Amino acid sequence: MVQPSLLPPSLEACEQQATQATTARRSWLRFFFTEDQSPDNYMVRAQQERAVWIGIALILQALNEIDHRLYMPYLLPYGSLIPLGLILGSFAAMLMALRPLPRRSQQRTLSYPFPRRWQRIVLILILLTSLVGVVELGRGIVMCFLPPEFTNDGTTLDTNAAALLLSGHNPYSDSNFVSIARTFAIQPEWTTPLRQGRFANRLDYPSDAELEAAFSAALKSGQAPEFEGKVSYPALSFLTLVPFVLLHSPLRTVNVLPLYLLSYLLIIAIAWRVARQELRPWVLLLGLANVPMWVSTTGANLDIFCCLLLLLAWLLRERGWLSALLLGLAIATKQPAWFSTPFYLIMVWRLYQPWEAVRRLGIAALTALTVNLPFIVWNPGAFVAGVLAPLNDPMFPLGVGIINLSATHLIPYLPEKVYLVFELIAMAAALIWYWQICRSRPEAAFFLAVVPLFFAWRSLSSYFYCAAFPLFVLQVARLRRKATVRGRGREHHPVQRPGSGEPFPVLGEQRPLPALSGRAALQPASAGSGLLASLPAVETFPALPLQRQSR
Repeated sequence: MVQPSLLPPSLEACEQQATQATTARRSWLRFFFTEDQSPDNYMVRAQQERAVWIGIALILQALNEIDHRLYMPYLLPYGSLIPLGLILGSFAAMLMALRPLPRRSQQRTLSYPFPRRWQRIVLILILLTSLVGVVELGRGIVMCFLPPEFTNDGTTLDTNAAALLLSGHNPYSDSNFVSIARTFAIQPEWTTPLRQGRFANRLDYPSDAELEAAFSAALKSGQAPEFEGKVSYPALSFLTLVPFVLLHSPLRTVNVLPLYLLSYLLIIAIAWRVARQELRPWVLLLGLANVPMWVSTTGANLDIFCCLLLLLAWLLRERGWLSALLLGLAIATKQPAWFSTPFYLIMVWRLYQPWEAVRRLGIAALTALTVNLPFIVWNPGAFVAGVLAPLNDPMFPLGVGIINLSATHLIPYLPEKVYLVFELIAMAAALIWYWQICRSRPEAAFFLAVVPLFFAWRSLSSYFYCAAFPLFVLQVARLRRKATVRGRGREHHPVQRPGSGEPFPVLGEQRPLPALSGRAALQPASAGSGLLASLPAVETFPALPLQRQSR
């Protein structure tokens, strides 16, 4: 019988075990953090660090999705500081992801370990958050085959608008809340109450019991002055739902969730295509961990489709008219795209030429007008009243911005116009800053365009959820472009070593872009390639059709 050894393990065995443990740890970390620490690979490493900050922003926004009613009764007015802090924390994380890099990578020392401990901890938290995203993905797929339950009343109004249009009625003038409430399975807390009727002369948001009482009274009387019943979005918001209404009967079974689920999956697919190989694990991980956008997706929120159009407009900015066309479609979909329009024009103005910004503004405006013109001609007053309802109708102050401090009575309410002034000042500051940085960081528009809404009378959390992940997608796309141009510089302009035929690696040399030469320079490379085909793969990138201005 062999007796177990009582001697301590040798030093070599301990070192071997430690090496095996380190190797096992790095075996999965290397999927997210590069092991190449050379200066040539600094840009990949820097983008992976930025991905960590984007992950922090997503985690903080995901925590904001915890039902506020769980802690508000215990914290009373101070409970409003929690969502306020979470949104501000996500803003700070996105700002960290937007930090400029040193002009020369050689100046960055590699003395500290990579990844650092806090980055590994954040990665584990992102992995845990992604499990929630996987659950939301499965839930969304299942919900596509079940009777619809839309917690967003805007989707119900848009679905009803598509049905009205198919029956020959004007969606903007013939929309009726009571008829919608009797047709669709909506709950009182899913509605948008107005400060009129029994809710007149008050600012505090109605309780669930008050909403239910008003809802029941509206169904009995046939009049619902307390609830928003207008179609409040531009026409493309419900025109995209017409095929779903045609394919389903009766109307209460129409499920439009597949449109928004496919929209978000397409965003992830685009991010995968434009990313370098080293960053694709981050694309997949952040796409799954993006719980805020998953919640909006499963809720059939129109913001997801609008975000897809805006993202494509920025990614295809070198394609001239196609990019402007996508911007116009986003403008014709939902009002938040209007906030992004001045940032887009600044980007085009600074990257290309002023006349090009004017030209694209004309294309975008013509596209949006073409989509909405039939309804404008049909009933101009009803169209204007519907599209401007979020501004003109007496809605309750609500959100996670500074208005939440007043909603919980931590501070008194200010006049509604004061919040508008705050919003305009924030927009002016964001535009001025973007004018300074858009050449080096064009993706900052997705963050800066939502900052003014933090100071608005209504600052719903969904307004801020479509910023972090699209920002990351544009960053990885820009990194791919830099790497492609650098690779062409090595191929076409090798620098010879003195006294030998071996070339030096060229780190900063770039191939000059072709000069701008009229309208033909703005045409797409091929007419029938499709949007995904228009986004070049990592290995190849077509010659850019526009000449950038010098810095």
